[in-house]
Amino acid sequence: MLPQLLGLYFLIVGVVVVARRASVMPAISALAANRSLVLVIGLAELLAGLAIVLTYPTASFSVEGTISVIGWMLLVEGLIYIALPARSVQKMIKSFNKQEWFVSGGLLAIVAGAYLAGAGFGMF
Repeated sequence: MLPQLLGLYFLIVGVVVVARRASVMPAISALAANRSLVLVIGLAELLAGLAIVLTYPTASFSVEGTISVIGWMLLVEGLIYIALPARSVQKMIKSFNKQEWFVSGGLLAIVAGAYLAGAGFGMF
Protein backbone atom coordinates (compact mmCIF):
# COMPACT_ATOMS: atom_id res chain seq x y z
CA MET A 1 0.00 0.00 0.00
CA LEU A 2 2.85 2.45 0.73
CA PRO A 3 4.18 2.34 -2.86
CA GLN A 4 0.68 3.18 -4.10
CA LEU A 5 0.23 5.99 -1.58
CA LEU A 6 3.64 7.57 -2.09
CA GLY A 7 3.46 7.03 -5.85
CA LEU A 8 0.16 8.86 -6.23
CA TYR A 9 1.28 11.57 -3.78
CA PHE A 10 4.51 12.24 -5.70
CA LEU A 11 2.70 12.23 -9.05
CA ILE A 12 0.13 14.78 -7.86
CA VAL A 13 2.62 17.01 -6.05
CA GLY A 14 5.11 16.84 -8.93
CA VAL A 15 2.52 17.95 -11.48
CA VAL A 16 1.28 20.76 -9.23
CA VAL A 17 4.81 22.01 -8.50
CA VAL A 18 5.77 22.05 -12.18
CA ALA A 19 2.49 23.55 -13.38
CA ARG A 20 1.99 26.10 -10.59
CA ARG A 21 5.53 26.89 -9.45
CA ALA A 22 4.84 30.64 -9.70
CA SER A 23 2.30 30.33 -6.88
CA VAL A 24 4.13 27.63 -4.91
CA MET A 25 7.41 29.54 -4.62
CA PRO A 26 5.96 32.48 -2.63
CA ALA A 27 4.24 30.01 -0.31
CA ILE A 28 7.58 28.35 0.41
CA SER A 29 9.10 31.79 1.13
CA ALA A 30 6.30 32.49 3.59
CA LEU A 31 6.86 29.08 5.17
CA ALA A 32 10.54 29.84 5.76
CA ALA A 33 9.60 33.01 7.65
CA ASN A 34 7.29 31.14 10.04
CA ARG A 35 9.50 29.30 12.57
CA SER A 36 6.53 27.66 14.31
CA LEU A 37 5.29 26.14 11.07
CA VAL A 38 8.80 24.98 10.11
CA LEU A 39 9.05 23.30 13.53
CA VAL A 40 5.72 21.48 13.11
CA ILE A 41 6.65 20.38 9.58
CA GLY A 42 10.05 19.22 10.85
CA LEU A 43 8.44 17.15 13.60
CA ALA A 44 5.99 15.59 11.12
CA GLU A 45 8.81 14.80 8.67
CA LEU A 46 10.91 13.29 11.45
CA LEU A 47 8.02 11.06 12.54
CA ALA A 48 7.19 9.98 8.98
CA GLY A 49 10.86 9.42 8.17
CA LEU A 50 11.41 7.28 11.26
CA ALA A 51 8.28 5.23 10.51
CA ILE A 52 9.38 4.59 6.93
CA VAL A 53 13.03 3.84 7.78
CA LEU A 54 12.04 1.41 10.53
CA THR A 55 9.64 -0.33 8.14
CA TYR A 56 11.94 -0.24 5.07
CA PRO A 57 15.49 -0.21 6.52
CA THR A 58 17.48 -1.24 3.43
CA ALA A 59 18.28 1.14 0.58
CA SER A 60 18.55 -0.74 -2.72
CA PHE A 61 17.55 -0.52 -6.38
CA SER A 62 14.03 -1.75 -5.72
CA VAL A 63 10.66 -0.34 -4.71
CA GLU A 64 11.48 -1.01 -1.06
CA GLY A 65 14.86 0.66 -1.48
CA THR A 66 13.27 3.71 -3.09
CA ILE A 67 10.86 4.01 -0.19
CA SER A 68 13.77 3.66 2.25
CA VAL A 69 15.63 6.53 0.54
CA ILE A 70 12.49 8.68 0.76
CA GLY A 71 12.27 7.85 4.46
CA TRP A 72 15.89 8.83 5.04
CA MET A 73 15.35 12.10 3.17
CA LEU A 74 12.35 12.90 5.35
CA LEU A 75 14.25 11.99 8.51
CA VAL A 76 17.27 14.14 7.64
CA GLU A 77 15.18 17.13 6.54
CA GLY A 78 13.04 16.85 9.68
CA LEU A 79 16.17 16.86 11.84
CA ILE A 80 17.52 19.89 9.99
CA TYR A 81 14.26 21.77 10.48
CA ILE A 82 14.06 21.11 14.21
CA ALA A 83 17.77 21.18 15.15
CA LEU A 84 19.31 24.04 13.18
CA PRO A 85 18.86 27.68 14.14
CA ALA A 86 15.98 29.45 12.39
CA ARG A 87 18.35 31.65 10.36
CA SER A 88 20.18 28.61 8.93
CA VAL A 89 16.91 26.92 7.99
CA GLN A 90 15.71 30.11 6.30
CA LYS A 91 18.94 30.35 4.28
CA MET A 92 18.67 26.70 3.25
CA ILE A 93 15.04 27.07 2.14
CA LYS A 94 15.88 30.29 0.30
CA SER A 95 18.75 28.60 -1.57
CA PHE A 96 16.38 25.91 -2.89
CA ASN A 97 13.43 28.22 -3.54
CA LYS A 98 14.38 28.83 -7.18
CA GLN A 99 12.56 28.00 -10.39
CA GLU A 100 15.24 25.52 -11.54
CA TRP A 101 14.88 23.48 -8.36
CA PHE A 102 11.10 23.43 -8.67
CA VAL A 103 11.20 22.20 -12.25
CA SER A 104 13.85 19.52 -11.64
CA GLY A 105 12.33 18.50 -8.30
CA GLY A 106 8.84 18.36 -9.78
CA LEU A 107 10.00 16.23 -12.70
CA LEU A 108 11.91 13.93 -10.35
CA ALA A 109 8.78 13.60 -8.20
CA ILE A 110 6.73 12.69 -11.29
CA VAL A 111 9.24 10.01 -12.33
CA ALA A 112 9.51 8.58 -8.80
CA GLY A 113 5.75 8.72 -8.42
CA ALA A 114 5.16 6.90 -11.70
CA TYR A 115 7.67 4.23 -10.69
CA LEU A 116 6.19 3.70 -7.23
CA ALA A 117 2.56 3.85 -8.37
CA GLY A 118 3.24 1.53 -11.30
CA ALA A 119 4.97 -1.00 -9.07
CA GLY A 120 2.40 -0.59 -6.31
CA PHE A 121 -0.54 -1.18 -8.64
CA GLY A 122 1.22 -4.11 -10.33
CA MET A 123 1.79 -2.44 -13.70
CA PHE A 124 5.37 -3.70 -13.83
